[in-house]
Amino acid sequence: MDISVSGPRQPVNILVVDDLPEKHVVMRTILEELGQNVIAVGSGREALKAVLEQTFAVILLDVNMPGMDGLETASLLRAYRRTTNTPIIFVTAYIDEEEMKRGYSLGAVDYILSPVVPEILRSKVRVFVEMHRMHNELLTRAAEREAFLLAEAGRMLAERARQRAHFLANASHVLTRSLELDTTLQRIVELASAELADIAFVAVVGIGEIATSIASRSARRDGQDAPHLAEFQAATLSVAFPAVNRFVQRLMHDDSGDHGVELNDCFTETAAVEAPALGVQSVTAFPMLTGNQKGVILLCSYAKPIPDEQTLLSREFVSRAAIALENALLFSAIQDGNRRKDEFLAMLAHELRNPLAPIANAAAVMRSAKAGDTDVLRWAGEIVGTQVEHMVRIIEDLLDVSRIARGAVVLRTETVSLSTVIGRAVETSRPHFIRRAQTLNCDEGAANAVVDGDVVRLAQVVSNLLNNASKFTPQGGHITLTTRFADGIASITVSDDGEGIDPDFVPHVFELFAQADTSLHRPQGGLGIGLTLVRHLTELHHGSVECRSGGRGKGAEFVIRLPATVVKRSPATLAPVLHLHRKPAMRVLIVDDLVASAESLEALLTIHGYVVKCTGDGESALRLAGEMRPDVVILDIGLPGMSGHEVARRLRQDPSCGQCLIVALSGYGQEEHIRRATEAGVDHYLVKPADLSALLDSISMSEKRRGSDGVAVS
Repeated sequence: MDISVSGPRQPVNILVVDDLPEKHVVMRTILEELGQNVIAVGSGREALKAVLEQTFAVILLDVNMPGMDGLETASLLRAYRRTTNTPIIFVTAYIDEEEMKRGYSLGAVDYILSPVVPEILRSKVRVFVEMHRMHNELLTRAAEREAFLLAEAGRMLAERARQRAHFLANASHVLTRSLELDTTLQRIVELASAELADIAFVAVVGIGEIATSIASRSARRDGQDAPHLAEFQAATLSVAFPAVNRFVQRLMHDDSGDHGVELNDCFTETAAVEAPALGVQSVTAFPMLTGNQKGVILLCSYAKPIPDEQTLLSREFVSRAAIALENALLFSAIQDGNRRKDEFLAMLAHELRNPLAPIANAAAVMRSAKAGDTDVLRWAGEIVGTQVEHMVRIIEDLLDVSRIARGAVVLRTETVSLSTVIGRAVETSRPHFIRRAQTLNCDEGAANAVVDGDVVRLAQVVSNLLNNASKFTPQGGHITLTTRFADGIASITVSDDGEGIDPDFVPHVFELFAQADTSLHRPQGGLGIGLTLVRHLTELHHGSVECRSGGRGKGAEFVIRLPATVVKRSPATLAPVLHLHRKPAMRVLIVDDLVASAESLEALLTIHGYVVKCTGDGESALRLAGEMRPDVVILDIGLPGMSGHEVARRLRQDPSCGQCLIVALSGYGQEEHIRRATEAGVDHYLVKPADLSALLDSISMSEKRRGSDGVAVS
């Protein structure tokens, strides 16, 4: 850019110092041709005053002056900062060699003999005038250039600040447009790769229900497919960036919660090898800690590390990304809570309707029984009593959860023997083992241990664990209960060889309403509150509970630890519980895994003259249907292993059962369940407890209704 000074040149100042006024006239006359400002003074003192007020291109200084001579004046002029480099030409009538040396030592540029030759004087002065003018022009250009550069730098800084602000504002807008976790993670890496890095990775541990899993996303600036973080670690981090790899591993896998001061800031490393995978030459890792979540953002560059200015921008972006991720996690938690609430309400309706069905059936049996048939009446009464007890247990569990949530549980604490707690719990759970032909082995190695606690609540804790083990252990399976004492702690371990627990679900087994399987064909029912009560009641006794499982099909183990002491006493050993499961074997096929409901309905239909067979699961139902060719199938929807929908679908595909009447009995009454049943081939859908008169009418008119496509819902 040309910034040269334009316009007419301004005259510069020339100082003449001589004690003779006539010399002033001569000098003015000679120098007038140069067109500059000639200023004449008569003494050295006046010269010193003049240079303080104005700037001069050259000074013509008489050597011999009264008072302060020219040499002394020159010495003082050189002491002033403004005249340190001002050219001085001495004018003298004669030249003394010593005087000349002294004059040159004081910075004189020339000596001119008086009387002066006008042409020589003008030419020499002209040179210094031009040099002075050029020097001033250079200073002006330098000042203008400096001002221009400062203005340009300010503009660039303002533009970069505007760009940074625009990027951060856009990032905040983009990241807050969605509250879905996957979408938020993907947008984080897309924004980072577009502005901050050639390749960007984000990884977060502990998202959602799976507390140990790592969710990661990646993106590249060039739009090509980027590797996953695990692949990048294996290919690049561990070899080319060992320090960053240690940083990431410590951040993502250290469960101590003490990540060190270094994790509060970013960590940058250049490649330790010449040709790292993917061509990445430097990696900067930013920790992203949000509440209970731990995460990391990696910014990878093909060239040198990102500059400090971009590091500051990256930190701001990471903070916004952390806020967006935290919002997404909160939204996910709300969604998860709503889902679990809806599942719980549906399950609660199902669990309450199940005992109502046999109660209604038993009441119908009582109404249909002959007068004086005491055995039938007694059996029906037992059915009602058993199911009422079941409903009472459900309601009591719900009330216990409510009391714990409100802090209203009051423990009646006393010194109680651990054997007493175990004995009460086993007696409470014994019917479960008998009904399912399971073996309970008790090993009371801590029979002498006593604890301070509420015997009823402690027995409830152990009983809940035993019931849970029985529920998820198949018929004929084994449950083991052991007690041990060591270092002032009594442990109660309940283990089984049943279904086991998915490792990802283990951390959630004690959460309220948590169930690993919420499908209709789940093998066992329940509300998902029993283990929650176990945890809370154990903690109220200053203890702890732990769950372990090797995975699906490998059983599960629950360990309760309580503060305890030991007393001298003789332990009572409980004998193993052994019982064979009774398989009910009875042209109506009843398929219901709730034995009481199936038996009461069987009795009702038998009284009305029907030939009835019962079974509790889908596979045996299909086998029995092939053998007996039923006219009517009364089918529960929530069956273990195979749902009622699948059983109905396969019955319709069997030529021997394709025209039979299928009546669904279920505790699920939502429209979605009814629609799915209709699509599977169900003729009537009755919600438990069913209107038995409607059921009997449907069966008696089965030949007329068999061709109907509609589904009656009661």
